[in-house]
Amino acid sequence: MSFTNDAESKLLLSKAKDTVNLSDKRSTACFLGFLNEHESQLIKDGIHLNDECMFWGGYNGAQRVIFGANVSEISCFPITAIKFTFKKEYELSHRDFLGALMSLGIERDTVGDILVFEGEAVVFVKTEIAQFIIGQIDKIGRVGVKQAKFDTHDFEFENEFDVLNFTISSLRIDVFVSAVCSLSREKSQRLIFTDAVSVNHRIINNTSKTIDVGDVITIKKFGKFVFTENNGFSKKGKVKIEVKHFR
Repeated sequence: MSFTNDAESKLLLSKAKDTVNLSDKRSTACFLGFLNEHESQLIKDGIHLNDECMFWGGYNGAQRVIFGANVSEISCFPITAIKFTFKKEYELSHRDFLGALMSLGIERDTVGDILVFEGEAVVFVKTEIAQFIIGQIDKIGRVGVKQAKFDTHDFEFENEFDVLNFTISSLRIDVFVSAVCSLSREKSQRLIFTDAVSVNHRIINNTSKTIDVGDVITIKKFGKFVFTENNGFSKKGKVKIEVKHFR
């Protein structure tokens, strides 16, 4: 099954085209999203984008981004960062913050990346709802939080990752998934057939597809992996690979 043939994909591409057309008609910037990595890749693959079309999530390397048409610079994007602070003895997760935000009744596409650190978190949202969120959330779960708009001018962030090494029989995607997820070949193939695996943000259904160094493999419920090094063959003829697993 090709992802571009399903109803949700067609709707997303239609919205992206409408965004471009509206920006041309009004001669002003128009925006769509936040989008996940797969959705933004679908737009890049599915419609013609000119030099005034951009994707931005509030900082370099953002996973969730807004699509902008007729945009001259990133400062035009309607994105506001909110910084939450809380006592360091409490551990809060991405899920905790997302749950608190969704409980307000806002749409998922109004929320970008949620970055959680020790005693603080930075949440990227559409500017139109930023003040509403600040006025509504003073607790995440049972943990009290303080919040304020956050200047991201000098903000830099790099996802933490683990470096893993595997020896696999081939560079087929089903073999790779089986190794990094510690699953049987049958279960890894089932993940692929159920649209749970993407390579470079494109869902794949071909279990025999081969991967290359630099490929980004995302597996639902298991996370994101980057194939970083091919270290040649073992004495038994298997492939030795290095992989980054992003937390």
